[in-house]
Amino acid sequence: MFNQLKLTLVSCVLLLGCSPFKTPEFRMPGNLDVEVLKWDGNKPTIRTKATCYNHNNFGFTFKGGEAVIYLDTLKLGKAQIDTSFFVPAHSEFKVPTYLKIDLAYLSAHGLKLDSTLVSIEGKFKGSVAGISKTLNVKYKGQHNINLIMKPF
Repeated sequence: MFNQLKLTLVSCVLLLGCSPFKTPEFRMPGNLDVEVLKWDGNKPTIRTKATCYNHNNFGFTFKGGEAVIYLDTLKLGKAQIDTSFFVPAHSEFKVPTYLKIDLAYLSAHGLKLDSTLVSIEGKFKGSVAGISKTLNVKYKGQHNINLIMKPF
């Protein structure tokens, strides 16, 4: 009985490992909220939440990642995503992204917040049944940026 259970468990892990894991799909709203959390000279720390959809038939544990974010052609910066959480199958999830930006550079190069092309390139890490995988992610979409000033 115990050997049969081990065989079943190993078979499940192998099948999950062989099945293609589809990269989560970005489902970003047209009006994108960006919170200014902390002001440090001309380099504020901002937070936004990327809305994604897991269209796989199984859940996975999101284990962080990194992303380079552009507004039109201006590089906003590189975000390290160090959060971990479980994502059920066929569900939307939000990835909180923190980033320190150089406001002087962005202002000098014509930063605009309405009808802005937001581009994201990076990597997401995830695991299923102990098997880890890193996925390349890319996104481009037109958004209106809604700046939200948090009390400091």
